[in-house]
Amino acid sequence: MISSEYPPKWGGVGVVTYYLATWMAKLGHEVHVVTRKQNIGYEPSHENIHIHPVPWLKLPLLFTTSFGKNAVRWYRDSGMDFDLVHVHSNMALIPERYYDIFRCPVVTTMHGTWWGERSTISLKDLTPSISTVNDLAILYLGPLMDRYEDLALKRSNAVVIESLTECRDIKRRGVKNRYGRWIRLPPGIDTNEFHPSKNDEQLREKALGGSDGKLIVSVGRWAARKGIREVLGVFEKIWESRKDVVLALVGWGPLEGEIERRIKKSGLGGSIRTYRSMPSGEMQSLVASADLALFHSYWEGFGLTVGEALSSGTPVSATAVGGAPEMVPESCGRLVRVGDVRSQARDVLALLKRDDLREMGLKGREHIESFCSWDLVAKRTQSLYEWVLEDPENEGTWRDGFEHC
Repeated sequence: MISSEYPPKWGGVGVVTYYLATWMAKLGHEVHVVTRKQNIGYEPSHENIHIHPVPWLKLPLLFTTSFGKNAVRWYRDSGMDFDLVHVHSNMALIPERYYDIFRCPVVTTMHGTWWGERSTISLKDLTPSISTVNDLAILYLGPLMDRYEDLALKRSNAVVIESLTECRDIKRRGVKNRYGRWIRLPPGIDTNEFHPSKNDEQLREKALGGSDGKLIVSVGRWAARKGIREVLGVFEKIWESRKDVVLALVGWGPLEGEIERRIKKSGLGGSIRTYRSMPSGEMQSLVASADLALFHSYWEGFGLTVGEALSSGTPVSATAVGGAPEMVPESCGRLVRVGDVRSQARDVLALLKRDDLREMGLKGREHIESFCSWDLVAKRTQSLYEWVLEDPENEGTWRDGFEHC
């Protein structure tokens, strides 16, 4: 597996790579993870996993191709006879001539695209911070990365695309896979770690300040494209109608200063709890203890936090981006268009009035278990590997159980 992210330093790509590697190892496979060399300790989660850090160019966005080259060089020089390589893109991009080095089939997962990332950024969203440099790189260097993504879409023996929304967007690029194997397959959600049993009444009571009100939780990076401004806007409208609601904000990011000032100016500081650094177990308990989870991303390749909330038995209000339309049926939440703060506030107020909120959340968990639990996703990924190994050129018939993208 080639992935620029791996714990303990990870984002969404790292989360998926970590769990997929762990599950493949549990299924008896020997897994080698090639990742970025950093001053952190990499500890494998299973004896069948081996981690190989490689150098990379520490420059915004350009690290993707630098890391991709060094990962392929490591593969070439390792002397090992691999059955298959799984590349986790778009944070690992491989130049065309490097594909010729591979001596085995290649599967690529598109964890979103740089086009999708930059489609949600504008100069007005940028604030002075290190993250701003990254966003500027996405805006102005992102188009240069499109051709590397196109190569992955064309040359991989199979391409995994995580959501129907991304399937539609990627098809508009006009690129075709030479093997005709674009697969729509969601990433997994850890339904053991995100579980209704994590509900902690003491943690809930503390977040509510001892009151008998409603608790809304929002987990995510405090950046414009994650909709943190809109989340606050939704809560401000909710608070106009209900004073017994508390918002728990879990995250950090370039808009921290702006968010703190807005909370102070709004006078809602007593009704908003901010958690910038929270152990993962405590975060899981907070999500499971909330009445509702609130998100307003402008764009997602999939949107793991939505699935994690549902897996925790917590209903969701979110935007209809990424995998949310597939994860949030009306029986367990509501979806709105990006930017529609008024409708989202109205939906949340209606949901909070319901007596069956917990039942809605449990229906959401049932849906996640049957749609994208890691038990299912890992086995389907293993089946994809087997298909690619048995028929690398895809000269046979389409394999049952897989959905065209």
